[in-house]
Amino acid sequence: MSAGERECKFKVSDYYFRLTTEGVRLFSNKTCVHQTFRQVVDERAECAKSLSDYYTAEDMREHLAIIPSEGNIELEFTILETSAASIESAAEILKEALGASVAFNDTVSLLLYDLVVEENKTEVLTKLGLTAEAAARYKKSLKRTKTNVFPIR
Repeated sequence: MSAGERECKFKVSDYYFRLTTEGVRLFSNKTCVHQTFRQVVDERAECAKSLSDYYTAEDMREHLAIIPSEGNIELEFTILETSAASIESAAEILKEALGASVAFNDTVSLLLYDLVVEENKTEVLTKLGLTAEAAARYKKSLKRTKTNVFPIR
């Protein structure tokens, strides 16, 4: 690990872990290049600051309730320090939008949520192993709100 990188270690839920692997798959298919989780996070980190512009607080809370960040599966990855700074900055913005503290790993989860929505891959739900009830609830939150802001990706 170099000086411009940060190592991240979390213990995540099964659903969260599956969301990470689906994120890598979706991003790889989007770019037509095999990607790593680090590449997904580094590429999308700057987008985290605008999540509250595209999603309602209710939908983001619903995502975090259905895909809990805490669990027993070790997730370890290294990202650029600039990506980590963007995610930390976004966590502060999300804290204000959600009215509650948002952890670093929650912000990464919401970045992946954005990727799922962007790629419009609702079949991801069954691959995550969600129950029919949880999938139905989650599917309702897979939408962006209308805004005048057009992201540059």
